[in-house]
Amino acid sequence: GRLTASGVATLQDCWRTAIGRYPHGKFAVDLTHVTFIDQAGALLLQLMDRDGVIFITTGLMTDEVNEILGRNRK
Repeated sequence: GRLTASGVATLQDCWRTAIGRYPHGKFAVDLTHVTFIDQAGALLLQLMDRDGVIFITTGLMTDEVNEILGRNRK
């Protein structure tokens, strides 16, 4: 699917709920079925990354997520 608009809001709500319930927890987000991430989605992933969230990706989205998170810079 696509991480855009309402999907971004839903993921953000879930993330904030999880943090509230488990403030010292470690979280992972499975992005294996995501095929597109818009600017709002990218910004949310960056915020989540800063909080230590791990992203599970496959294929071309691995490169896309790494680029969003600034991990492909040389």
